Amino acid sequence: MDSRLRDVAVSLALFAVTVVMAVQESWATTDLVWGLWVSSLAVGYSLILASIVGTLVTGTPASLMPQRTRPGAPPPARAAGGFHPPAGCAALPLNAFVAMVCIGVLGLSRVTAAVLLLAGASTLLAVGGMLRSRPGFGAFPDPDHGVARVVVMLPGVLFMVGFFTVHFFGFHLIHGLLLNGFFPLVRATPFGKSPEQVFALVTSFAAEAMRRYWPFVAASALSRLPAYARAFAITDGGMLFAPYLNVIRMHAMIFVFAFLGRGRIESWGLYALLVVYFLPLGSVIGLLRRRPPAGAAGGVTTPV
Repeated sequence: MDSRLRDVAVSLALFAVTVVMAVQESWATTDLVWGLWVSSLAVGYSLILASIVGTLVTGTPASLMPQRTRPGAPPPARAAGGFHPPAGCAALPLNAFVAMVCIGVLGLSRVTAAVLLLAGASTLLAVGGMLRSRPGFGAFPDPDHGVARVVVMLPGVLFMVGFFTVHFFGFHLIHGLLLNGFFPLVRATPFGKSPEQVFALVTSFAAEAMRRYWPFVAASALSRLPAYARAFAITDGGMLFAPYLNVIRMHAMIFVFAFLGRGRIESWGLYALLVVYFLPLGSVIGLLRRRPPAGAAGGVTTPV
């Protein structure tokens, strides 16, 4: 089966399941917006992790550095006789940056000591690998292959996990607080609470939303299986920001549905927005515009 046709069929099936669930549970505005919120949080973060794990499994230390090419495109070929950066050299500035950020944020702690130890081992392997063609350094492994590659990349990979965890969860934390003010899921407010209590409050949002709307989250994840495959396969960071595009779509849908709810037309609007959320319009348009293969029309075959 064609991949586009398969994507459309899966999305339609998931849409049908979600509609049945919405009808049985008598979903309203609050249910949809919180289902979208927790889906964006869970599916988006898992996509980010898939991209980072894919980079660690199949990438190289250079994959952790900013790319100047289009995301997902192959790296440009180097000119003959040009400069070839030594393997692992991309890890050196990244390790120094990770060490400085860790000291500045966490201070002198056990976590900082562990990060510095890991960054030191990564730097040692990277430098040794760069010099291994010289006498006395032949015992160092190639930092672009095997276990050495994983050790060299670990400080940068851990930094990426920490950065996107704080940034992505922080974004949804603020959004969840605002959302609970307009569409209450938990009868509590962040006013007069400490930062720890506010974090615990948002955690309760996520736990309650996941308990109520986990089928919606599962359907959202299944509808994005091709995105998981792309996130794991692309090692240049091109898929790390894709979940943020889904956040923008989620925001637009929440505002539209809130407007429909004020106009008392949310019942049909619910199903229209579910179509927008689950149906891959790009694949549908591609299927409609696809030309039949040569010789297929009218049963005409080319003689051998």
